[in-house]
Amino acid sequence: MMSQPLAPAAAAPTFTRLDSFRAFRRLVRAGTLNGDAAVYKADVFTPTKPRSAEAMRVLDPLIPSLDMDALRAMPADTFGGAYARFLDDNALEPFVVSEDFPAAVLERSSHWARYALVHDMYHVLLGYGPDVPGEAGVFGFVLGQRLAWIFWLYAPLALVALPLMAPRRVGETFRALARGFRLGRALDDLLAMPLERHFERPLDEVRAELGLAG
Repeated sequence: MMSQPLAPAAAAPTFTRLDSFRAFRRLVRAGTLNGDAAVYKADVFTPTKPRSAEAMRVLDPLIPSLDMDALRAMPADTFGGAYARFLDDNALEPFVVSEDFPAAVLERSSHWARYALVHDMYHVLLGYGPDVPGEAGVFGFVLGQRLAWIFWLYAPLALVALPLMAPRRVGETFRALARGFRLGRALDDLLAMPLERHFERPLDEVRAELGLAG
C-alpha cells in the first residue's frame, strides 16, 4: 500500500524562502497546484514548526509515497478506499513531491509537507467535501488542534474571504467552521498520528476510534 519513502534530491542549502515564493508563483501561474506547490507555499507562509513537531519524530517515514492503485482496489467502506474515491471523484491529485525538489526546502518544511499529505485524509475523516464549507470545516479543525500559532493570524482573513467565496452558503460555511473547531479541540493531534497505517480498516471504525463518529 505504501512504497518506499520519498528521498529528497540533494540541493544547495541556500535555497531561500524568497526562492520558494518565486517557485510557488511560477507553479500557480502555470496552474500546477501539485505537491511541490504545497510545500513551497508552506515554506513561505508557515515559517514555523507545528506544535506536534517533536511527537512527529516517531512517524517513519514522515512523508510516505502512497500506492494509489492499491488504495483504489480497496473496498469503498475502508478508510483507504474512501480516500482514493474522494480524490478521484473530485478530480484531485494525490500529494507527490518531485524527485528533484530542493532538499533545503523539504528539510525546513517537512512537517507541513506531512500536513499537505494528510489534508485530504482530514476531509474524509471529518466527512467534508472539497467545497468552501468543507475547507472551512477542515480549517476550523486545524485551529482547534492548535497546530501552530500562525494559523490564528490567517483566521481573520478566512472569516472575511470564505463568505465571499460562497455567498449563498454562509450559514453552512460557518457551521462547518464551528463544528471543525469543536472536534479539533476535543481530539489528540492527528498530525502526529500514522493515519496511513489505517487504510485497510473500515472508515467508520477509524472515525469511532478517533472520536469522529456521528
